[in-house]
Amino acid sequence: MAEINLHPDDTVMSGPEVVKKVGGGLAGLLFFEAMFYAMYLEGEVIMALLCGAPLGLMAVALASQCAMHFLGMGQMVMNEGTMTLRTSRSGKSRGKGIFASLERIILAPFFMLAMRDLDKDGDGRFSYDEMMEEMDGDSKEEIMEMQELFEKHDKDGDGYLTIKELEGFIRESENETWAEVEGNWWSKEDN
Repeated sequence: MAEINLHPDDTVMSGPEVVKKVGGGLAGLLFFEAMFYAMYLEGEVIMALLCGAPLGLMAVALASQCAMHFLGMGQMVMNEGTMTLRTSRSGKSRGKGIFASLERIILAPFFMLAMRDLDKDGDGRFSYDEMMEEMDGDSKEEIMEMQELFEKHDKDGDGYLTIKELEGFIRESENETWAEVEGNWWSKEDN
């Protein structure tokens, strides 16, 4: 069996802790599920299905995560007040998902608009100087971080970002922890 990949801030929960915390949540979900089932029996089919189905799915998810914990396929942990199931795949960067092409189609117009807005001289590229104009008034630390991010995405080193390079730049600049997210940042090899 693969080793569980824990985050450095995780606190592993014991079996009794899992039963206590998840048991209360499951009891509450099942109570409301019974109420919606009673509504269904009285003829309120649409309301019962709209509210009962999501609660039922949440109950199944919680129960399956507990089962994985007790079968040794994962570990329930507390991290910043949130109970989470960690597995051997937790914290590892994933490849492109099945919706990657759909995401690209939906976001492509957004990136074209961003390029049009950021490209002040209209040459079809976003330059370092144009970025500095956008950052007028920002702190020196923020400017240094953005410079590092700009240089990372300027693949050919010409001082300009193409629309493809700008896409990666925007994605990472929106993520405040972009410098930590590289690869498998929780793994024991990296820590």
